[in-house]
Amino acid sequence: MIITDDFVYIHQPKTGGTFVTHVLEQLYAGRHFINTHKHGTCSDIPAEHLGKPILTTVRNPYDRYVSQYHFGWWRRYPDAYCGVEEMRAHYPTYPEVTFPEFVRMANSLFLNRHQRQETGFRNERFPEERKPGWHTEQFVRFYCREPRTVFQALDEESLTSGRYRETFFPLHITRSERLNQELYDFLLGLGLPRERLAFILEAQKVFPEGGGREDEDRWQDYYTPELKQLVRTRERMLFQLFPDYDV
Repeated sequence: MIITDDFVYIHQPKTGGTFVTHVLEQLYAGRHFINTHKHGTCSDIPAEHLGKPILTTVRNPYDRYVSQYHFGWWRRYPDAYCGVEEMRAHYPTYPEVTFPEFVRMANSLFLNRHQRQETGFRNERFPEERKPGWHTEQFVRFYCREPRTVFQALDEESLTSGRYRETFFPLHITRSERLNQELYDFLLGLGLPRERLAFILEAQKVFPEGGGREDEDRWQDYYTPELKQLVRTRERMLFQLFPDYDV
């Protein structure tokens, strides 16, 4: 996360946080700026900073799965997921797996197996095919108060009614596909001068170590109708929160 005098930025992986970090490093050079606990959650914000606005970035789940697949953190650091042995037991060709295999692996082997798995993000209220997805688990962990309790309590009624929304920290959400403009608008709304912010509107993408995809590499080309339905079902909470992503 990044802590400034004005706000706290929560960096959910593979949503554009490297770009936001790069921008804020330039903008806050020489000012109060703490870059710590890179992928810390809202629950990790130090008590003395909890009164500040919380900024974060979200990304279309379909696109984010493709980005995670190519970035390959699960290949480079398998012990942060479920370990090489378990992956190979289910997918003998690991680390060479197809994108559909990766999505299914994430929603079976990675689910509830975050590197801090002792914190116990589990939910037994759904049949296997309707369990909340890997991204939904991450969203709850990053943005909900008492996230373990919230995740364990999810059921069809709470998903349909949206009761879980009451558990979110107050958030200012920017979208990765409109990040230049929305980050600029957020900072302008805090009272930062336009002339200091102007560079954000023209800033180019910033990729993390390991690179990124070309613009021509469209997420739509990775999905069969069946695979898309799997993601739509598992991540239905996120598509309820961001219905324009379900395209």
